[in-house]
Amino acid sequence: MRKIKINFNSKNLKEEMESARKHFSTSLCADFELDLTKLNLIDASKITLLLSTELMRQNARARLNCLLKDKETLNIIKPRKLKNTFLSVTLNENKVREFEYSKIQIKTGSKAR
Repeated sequence: MRKIKINFNSKNLKEEMESARKHFSTSLCADFELDLTKLNLIDASKITLLLSTELMRQNARARLNCLLKDKETLNIIKPRKLKNTFLSVTLNENKVREFEYSKIQIKTGSKAR
């Protein structure tokens, strides 16, 4: 399968949405990646919901991968349970992902067991 990346970090979101819709209709066997990292919460959630619905209507087998800016945006979109959409959050500035697990300490050297 081909992967098509669409960057939504420009000023004109209307043109980018029309461009994405054209890709959906012409590329029937492709996975799409939407870069929404520079958008605010409302724009990112709106674009994700609209384009996920549009893609499902045109091709039920295609998948949409949305790269989001933060957990707040993820928590707004996640309860909608979009079947053809995979949501992921970008890395922080210090390049460490936040996991919701307790911290694990790793000991090294002669005291390690």
